[in-house]
Amino acid sequence: MQGLSILIPVYRDSCVSQVTALLRQCRDLNMPWEIVVVDDGSPSSFDAMNDEIGSMHGCRLIKRRKNVGRAAIRNFLAREALFDTLLYIDAGMMPSEGFVATYVRYIGKADVVVGSLRVAKAIVDKSNLRCLNELKAERGYSVGKSNEHPYNNFHSGNFMAKSQVVLDNPFRENIKTYGYEDTLFGKGLAERRVSIVHIDNPLLFVRFETNERFLEKTEEAMRTLYDYRKELKGYSALLHLVDSLRRHHLLWITVWITRLTNAVVRRRLMGKHPSLFLYNVFRVCCLSNNYMDKK
Repeated sequence: MQGLSILIPVYRDSCVSQVTALLRQCRDLNMPWEIVVVDDGSPSSFDAMNDEIGSMHGCRLIKRRKNVGRAAIRNFLAREALFDTLLYIDAGMMPSEGFVATYVRYIGKADVVVGSLRVAKAIVDKSNLRCLNELKAERGYSVGKSNEHPYNNFHSGNFMAKSQVVLDNPFRENIKTYGYEDTLFGKGLAERRVSIVHIDNPLLFVRFETNERFLEKTEEAMRTLYDYRKELKGYSALLHLVDSLRRHHLLWITVWITRLTNAVVRRRLMGKHPSLFLYNVFRVCCLSNNYMDKK
């Protein structure tokens, strides 16, 4: 059925203000629409956090008892959607002015349309590592650069796609750990020659996890990158770097760095003055250690 389904997977988070902002924009659309929020098995302490969404006009709230992960929940949302155009956005982020209308103008122009991500100016926090990392990515972003390698630059936090594209090219549900399910989805689009375009239509970060939690997620992402390294070849500069070190028998250097400096680096990254340079060293060391540990 023709129309727009806005799909939001949520876990241990509130997206009430996000949905309220989206509703204000959807009321001006001249097409059928819906907003579907699926709670992916949040603990009982978070159970009622999004309940009011279920009573909002045009919205559905679905609660899943068991957490199935980032890939499987996105596939579930595609199957639940009523309409033929899907707009996926991450929970807790806020739409920019004219966000939904901009996407609607691109319906029919490509099978997949990928928006941008920005940090809301009011929450810039130089003591937060995730914030610093996203600001760096934002400075390096351009529509032109992303469209030069559209499949490599795909991210699942803000994109629109034809329903059949997601159903025919589902997210990889065998990935149970954090990270890279969106990269493999982009690779699948490339293999199927699905048309894709990147646009500057920002979704705004309005809060971030703690530095400690961000490092935990980074370590998990490095394990995922290692486990799927063969499939992700050519889709990760970090993987290319570490694999080059391995081929030249230089991984011992990163292991030595880790053993000597791990505690100091962690304290710095979790403190009030984190360093992106040290964060990148941390990522290289984490991925290298996966190679060494699993020989």
